[in-house]
Amino acid sequence: MFPETISEKLSDTVVEQAMKLSAEDRQELVVTYVLKAKEIWMVQGAEGFVMFEDGESVQLPVFPHRDLANAFVLTNGVDGQCANVSLDEFNQTWLPGLEKNGVELVMFPTTSDVENLVMTAQDLSAALSE
Repeated sequence: MFPETISEKLSDTVVEQAMKLSAEDRQELVVTYVLKAKEIWMVQGAEGFVMFEDGESVQLPVFPHRDLANAFVLTNGVDGQCANVSLDEFNQTWLPGLEKNGVELVMFPTTSDVENLVMTAQDLSAALSE
């Protein structure tokens, strides 16, 4: 279903199939594809990167591919644009900062009514190092 190699553009069928994956499969997709692509995608709004806030918890949604981040934006009516960060910068700058600030990562969320897996910055860093 998802391309084994790096792909600039995903077909609509692949995007639809990826959006229907289980939370565990979406987490695995983030880790494996980000390692291949050497970049990770987020959504940037007018006032910074889009975050989820749930009481005490703050979470940053991350995506393995621009087209999947864009599908999230369109599906949820989010006011933002897709932005990528190189894997090196993400590992060296973002993850330590997110850990310091207690921000968790939501692994390729789809819609608010679907279960999403959350990882700590430390856990994602370890997964990306394996």
